[in-house]
Amino acid sequence: MPRLRTIATAAASALALLLALPGSASADVAGEFFKYSYTDANGTHDGDFGEVSLDSKCFDVPEVASGKVKYAFEPHNQTQNVAYLYTTRGCGGSKFVVANGASGPETLKFASVIFLPDE
Repeated sequence: MPRLRTIATAAASALALLLALPGSASADVAGEFFKYSYTDANGTHDGDFGEVSLDSKCFDVPEVASGKVKYAFEPHNQTQNVAYLYTTRGCGGSKFVVANGASGPETLKFASVIFLPDE
């Protein structure tokens, strides 16, 4: 009986340790940020998408989508994916590429973005 109790205690301890370990991050979230600037009637501001989804979805810049501004500029791609920037909402118009960890120039104007893994 003492041996069975020892085995049960060890198994319970192993299970508790397994549950205490952090899980892997979701495959759908980069966990990093994509930042940009925009100018409205009150001046120039910084904006960001927060944590971005890696599901190939097109994201309109929130300030563009709300009609507050026509475009954003000076992108900073701090995600692990490549950012494909588009000049119009809905990922239309001309396309520009900003590599992961890179920034685009202040002159790069965009309204929407898709994040895709680096090929």
